[in-house]
Amino acid sequence: MGKIVKIYLSIIFVLFVAFMVAVIQTFRPVRNVQPDDVMKIEGIVTNIQEGPGFDIVITLKNDKHHYYINRGLQYQLTVEQLRSDILNKKVTLYGIERWTIFTRDKNMGHISKLIVDDTIIFNEIDNDEHEKTI
Repeated sequence: MGKIVKIYLSIIFVLFVAFMVAVIQTFRPVRNVQPDDVMKIEGIVTNIQEGPGFDIVITLKNDKHHYYINRGLQYQLTVEQLRSDILNKKVTLYGIERWTIFTRDKNMGHISKLIVDDTIIFNEIDNDEHEKTI
């Protein structure tokens, strides 16, 4: 085998490994969320709707991200109740902070904790200062 072929195959192998690392990082499931895994986001809720897979999608004013509570409808949360509780109010979200090829700003949009007026609406963070709600 020639030297050029070996270099070519080595480059292809390195690119393949880098691609696989990016894919694994991107599609790794969110489980056992710890306080160090989240970022604090504050804003005014402008829209709440049901998303695919029993998700609850929340949109904040002047924020390009769409935040969601994964399987929120299975945790005794309802879109109607959330609309009456948090629509047009300032909320504090704790979203998963993880770099992927789709979220280069590290904001995944997955909500792990939702607070409005010092009341915990939803919390799935392990070892958190507030009690888990799920």
